[in-house]
Amino acid sequence: MEGKTYDQLVEEFTPMIHHMMKRMTIYKDKQEFFQIGLISIWETMSTFDEEKGKYSNHLYRHMQGRFLDELKRRTREAERSAYPSEEFWEVMESPILYREEEDYIKGLCYELNEGETKWVMSTFVEQLTVKEIAKKEQVSPSAVKWWRKGAKEKLKRTLGL
Repeated sequence: MEGKTYDQLVEEFTPMIHHMMKRMTIYKDKQEFFQIGLISIWETMSTFDEEKGKYSNHLYRHMQGRFLDELKRRTREAERSAYPSEEFWEVMESPILYREEEDYIKGLCYELNEGETKWVMSTFVEQLTVKEIAKKEQVSPSAVKWWRKGAKEKLKRTLGL
């Protein structure tokens, strides 16, 4: 390692980068992982201590860690941006499903007064805001907030929360 330039190290350890990618079954974005391998060579040039062992071992562990970090990051990103299939959207658009949900929500409102029931149905079925409910029902926003407060208290008791 001593006295070698970055270019010499890249030439010597390029096969290690390819080996690591093959070993970790990286088949997508190979160029990006190759760049991570090159960056690992650059980073380990300054952090290597000859008293602790061979440079190749140090580089191998460092590169393996960088590859694993990148794979984990990509997995998390893919999980966050997973999109439901077409069948999911077809089921969600089903009027039967909405009717069942609406009936369930109505069933929870048996202890609520008329205003509180209006708030629950408008909020959870129609997904309206307090201002929109007030406009629809021709009342003040503070009246809708009172409905909300009462509904929440009664629903907590009903649901045992």
